[in-house]
Amino acid sequence: MRRILSISEVLETLATPVGAVEVLATGEADYDEGEAQLAMRLDSLFRPVEAKASGHGLSAAILPRSDTVRIKLDWAEALPAARDIFQDWVKRVHQSVTNAKNP
Repeated sequence: MRRILSISEVLETLATPVGAVEVLATGEADYDEGEAQLAMRLDSLFRPVEAKASGHGLSAAILPRSDTVRIKLDWAEALPAARDIFQDWVKRVHQSVTNAKNP
């Protein structure tokens, strides 16, 4: 397996009773040359902006569950595909937070 992408993106900052937290989307992509397969692990989390913030006051239920996407493709297509998968994930995480803020 070869790591081809490790990426994260801060989507927004939320105020909580214990301090501000960032909504973070992350992705780790590996390529298995023997199987010609891309495996992209996707996650989202709350990250404290200030030392006193914990993110524990927020419900993790508003974030989508971690996911792994596996697709068979050529090496030349792996990095662009990983970037596309991550951008779709960012949209999904952002929509989850937006839906929770505006029920």
